[in-house]
Amino acid sequence: MRRMALGTGLALLLAACSGPSGTQVQVNLVDGLDNPIQATAAAYRVGTGPFQALSPTGPGQYRFTVPSGEKKYTVVFRCPFFGILSSRVLAVSYELTLAEATSFKVRCPLAYAGPEANLNETNDNTSSQDFTGRQGQAYSATSSVFLVDEGQNDDKVNDLPNFFQVPVGQNREVAIYGQIGNTYYFGRALVDVTYTTTEIGQITVSQVGDNFTTSHQAQAHLLGKEVRIPLGSGNIFPKPSSDSGDLYELVSFSFNGDQARLRRVPGNALASPVDTALPSLSFNPSVSLNAGSLPTFTSLTASGFPNERPLRGYLLTLSWLGDWMGAFWQHLVGQGVLQTLQTDNYALPDPTGVTGLEALKPTSGDSVSWQAVALGLDQPLSQVLGARPIPQGTGPLDALDRHLPLDLEAAVAFGSYTQP
Repeated sequence: MRRMALGTGLALLLAACSGPSGTQVQVNLVDGLDNPIQATAAAYRVGTGPFQALSPTGPGQYRFTVPSGEKKYTVVFRCPFFGILSSRVLAVSYELTLAEATSFKVRCPLAYAGPEANLNETNDNTSSQDFTGRQGQAYSATSSVFLVDEGQNDDKVNDLPNFFQVPVGQNREVAIYGQIGNTYYFGRALVDVTYTTTEIGQITVSQVGDNFTTSHQAQAHLLGKEVRIPLGSGNIFPKPSSDSGDLYELVSFSFNGDQARLRRVPGNALASPVDTALPSLSFNPSVSLNAGSLPTFTSLTASGFPNERPLRGYLLTLSWLGDWMGAFWQHLVGQGVLQTLQTDNYALPDPTGVTGLEALKPTSGDSVSWQAVALGLDQPLSQVLGARPIPQGTGPLDALDRHLPLDLEAAVAFGSYTQP
């Protein structure tokens, strides 16, 4: 057996050496629950070369090779939609250097690959706590609903409404969170859910006995294994959990929305007060336009980031109405790419020559909104992009909605134009 193992390892090594020289990049396309999904269309390019169609090598797996001597690549995915939404254009793309990432996950916003079960058992009494005044809510990875009273005789607001949904699978998280007077309550369970599950048993809901503060006004959420529970806005919040696997997400915005701070802190490492001070960054990009082309972002340079949260890249978005369904494209370009280009002007890569990606360009007369976000992170892009996604993200930062501790500073610019 030892001789066979050595021979097999040598054969694999020789096979790897005999392949094309270069660096293999592996990208896993996933939904918000980290399930593999297949893109409607995908493409990649090496350096500034032409885009080529990219086919999956397995469920949600996409691989390509960057030849020796090349330092950067671009990969583009058109995310799937279903039913009457199947024609909607939602794209995510990345241009990175090999030093920034060679293996990572791409999360498609709003896409879920798996089925869901309706927990529609009448008078299920899922919450052990009776909530009056509709102040108790139930959460899953895909649902957020108020508890109701479905009983004919118990007069208790502790039941799930019959449209509450939970993704099918093992160890799905369902949580109850609510308020009665000035007292908060919290409870959760990990449950196995099948296609036919209609109830999950009672969840023990207990009084929350602790809180925490922030140095500046913030919006707070508790991120569990799968749930995202709003804790309110201000600078003092209830602390439902101290588990190391939970994260507290704290977001601060400037009055005009051009500066932001986002922190995700483990439940067992939550100091009080948490530093949520806004950054003081400089960022003034614009776009230049040509007929029939995607925009070029000009003056794409930002300053003021501290050493512990250096500038890692820029998140660029376009949205336009197009057909009645509209289109949205989010593109992350690493700071290393701009350093190799040695310019502050960045032309959005054009993959529309690849079948299935033609709609990623506004047509003449379309009204287009653009946004550019300069990103300072306390962790490298490879670590952030390699982490599992958060099922419900923060919208503008979908590409960075990952379940790991993070300290992010951002400068935001936005505008609109009419496609020439």
